Amino acid sequence: MTEQPVLAPSAPRPALGWIELLVGAISYVALQLALFVAVGLLAEGTPSAPVLVGVSATSAFGAVAIALALRVRSPAAVGLVRPTRRGLAVGAGLGVVVWLASRVLIVVYIALTGDRSDPQEALTLFSGPVAAALVIAIGGLLVPLGEELLFRGLAYGVLRRIGRVLAVLVSAAIFALAHGLNVVFAAAFVLGVVNAVLYERTGSIWPPAAAHATFNLISFALVLAVGSQV
Repeated sequence: MTEQPVLAPSAPRPALGWIELLVGAISYVALQLALFVAVGLLAEGTPSAPVLVGVSATSAFGAVAIALALRVRSPAAVGLVRPTRRGLAVGAGLGVVVWLASRVLIVVYIALTGDRSDPQEALTLFSGPVAAALVIAIGGLLVPLGEELLFRGLAYGVLRRIGRVLAVLVSAAIFALAHGLNVVFAAAFVLGVVNAVLYERTGSIWPPAAAHATFNLISFALVLAVGSQV
């Protein structure tokens, strides 16, 4: 049996509606706020990087689970279907391309605005092998899957109703705004566009998750490499 081509039209998915998108968005914000409050009460001082990425992953997975539990109750509705090996390879390759492009976008952003602030910098402030392993495992693998399920599987899946091109742009903009108006905004937008198109063309959430994970893992690897030289 031959594999389905990576660029084959996506198979029909169980229908998601506006109610799922609304509930998912509210749940995501509510879970993040609740978890950050809980962490703040339990932790002494600034939460560690593994805790921060853990909150991000838990919020995304939780929001998608709550939205799906309403009516659809099918993992396939958010793209949890078996991918092709070629699709995963293309996703990983695109993750590298977007990461390289992001270096240029960051330089341009700083040149135009002078703003070097990056709220996500705290996610790279970890020390010790255990903390590093946790951040890489959670931030490099779980967070990408959770965010792809939320922003591509759920958000883009619903926004397709307004037209695919507009859905790609709007879902990518929401994804970028969720990362803040800072040096990573443009890179997040480009990654959002690429992953929405990849999701549309493959019908599976795993290729965009592979692209997202590759992007994050390269970033963490660079942090570790620079840290080891200090």
